Amino acid sequence: MDAELLARFVAGDSSAMDRLVSRYRQSLFSWLVGMAGNRADAEDMFQDIWVKIIRHSDRFSNISFKAWMWKIARNVLIDFRRKRRAEVSLDAVTDEDDAPMVDQLVAQGASPAQRVELDDMTRRVMRAVANLPDVQREVFLMRTQGGLSFVEIAATMGVPLNTALGRMHDAMNKLKKVLASEEV
Repeated sequence: MDAELLARFVAGDSSAMDRLVSRYRQSLFSWLVGMAGNRADAEDMFQDIWVKIIRHSDRFSNISFKAWMWKIARNVLIDFRRKRRAEVSLDAVTDEDDAPMVDQLVAQGASPAQRVELDDMTRRVMRAVANLPDVQREVFLMRTQGGLSFVEIAATMGVPLNTALGRMHDAMNKLKKVLASEEV
């Protein structure tokens, strides 16, 4: 379906690109905010990614559009990192309602006491994620924010599947250790 939309765009149907952008907006933008640490840089990278997709749309071969898009996104991120060291912001905005990432993890319909407890836990988790090594944070956010499979993550990062799995395993172990040490 994505490849068809891209082909329609190349043939002159601009609404096809709008549909592709809409389809991947939330997962891609959330990942960018998590990796860049702020909305402004994420917006710049988001724009750059789609400009590159548009410019190179005629070069797309029938591989997975999703994998191709994420590869472009990762390359844009690498270029961004070369210019400036990124840190995750706990108050980073990830959706169009301008709600911080921490608010997205809080259960809907929770009591005020439950919301306070969940807010605290969410902030602890986001702080722990921010302190992961870049390669582990990248895999963790691609999986949790981007919804990519480990096969897609491995292809996007240009690493073997076992490396992607290992990085996620290491990230989860570090997160568990940090969160367990913060228990009262």
